[in-house]
Amino acid sequence: MKEIYKIREEYVEARIIESLSDLLLARFMEGRVQKEGYTRNSAGKAFSAVKALLSAFVVTKEDKLVDLAKDDREKKWIKEKAHVVPTHGMYGLAQMLKKIGIDVINLVNYALDLHEYQHNGFEPGFSKYTKKGQVLEDLITVVKE
Repeated sequence: MKEIYKIREEYVEARIIESLSDLLLARFMEGRVQKEGYTRNSAGKAFSAVKALLSAFVVTKEDKLVDLAKDDREKKWIKEKAHVVPTHGMYGLAQMLKKIGIDVINLVNYALDLHEYQHNGFEPGFSKYTKKGQVLEDLITVVKE
């Protein structure tokens, strides 16, 4: 059992380091975004940072999340796959985390919006953003939160 605990501890540490490094990259690129147009890359870094942070929360709070699961299928998903934090499961995991006192719903919403923008740019119907200023505002919010 101790080996599993050590692996979990190292995994959480790696996800936190990943989150911080992605946030630092997003922050560094923030200044270059205006001049050189790196908004989509920065959006991706911010999204990755939030995803890594969620992964760390899921691993450290797995037992509590399993207790919240509605059925055996959801319990199995939490135990076997939730730590990867698939994009389609981010909001649901954020809702579960909120029930145990970790409110990251707004952060996840920003991250998902930035993820859509990263892949679709300003394409109407695929992104809520219409101007770079809007993207920058949300990037700054994610970096600060």
